[in-house]
Amino acid sequence: MTGAVLCMAFYNVWSRPFIQRSSALGFLTVGMGAGAAALIAVGSLTGSIAVLGSFGTPQWIAGAYLGVAGGALAFILWVLALERATPTRVANTMTVNPIAAALLAAQLVGEPITANLVVGLAAVFAGIWIATTSAKPQPIVVLSGADKR
Repeated sequence: MTGAVLCMAFYNVWSRPFIQRSSALGFLTVGMGAGAAALIAVGSLTGSIAVLGSFGTPQWIAGAYLGVAGGALAFILWVLALERATPTRVANTMTVNPIAAALLAAQLVGEPITANLVVGLAAVFAGIWIATTSAKPQPIVVLSGADKR
C-alpha cells in the first residue's frame, strides 16, 4: 500500500508537464493504453487470460462498467483536475471515497453508522480542511532603534 501511495503521489506531481504538453485526453489514452498492454502481456504469460473464456454476459457487463466508469471516466476526471488544480487539492478528493462508501453502504445494505465511523469521518473532514486552507501571512513589524529596549 505504501508503494501505491508513493506511485500516486509521484504521478500527481510529475504528470502536470506532460498533461500540459499534450492534452489531458492524450495523456490519459497513452497511460491507460500502456497499462492495458502490460496487463494483457502478464495475463498471457501467466495463463490468467484464459479465464475470460468462461465469462458470461453479467461478467462482461461488470467488466465494461468497471473499465469505463471506474477506470476511464474516473481517470479523465482526475487528469482534468490535475490540469487545473494543485496536486494536493486533487489528492484530497481520495479521502472522500471512504465517506461515500460508508454512506452508500448504510443506505444499500444497512451498514450501521457507529461512533467510530462518525469520529473517522470527522477526522477526514478535519484533514481535508487542514490540507486545503492556507495560513495567512503574519505582518512583519520592523522596530526602530528607539523602540528596542
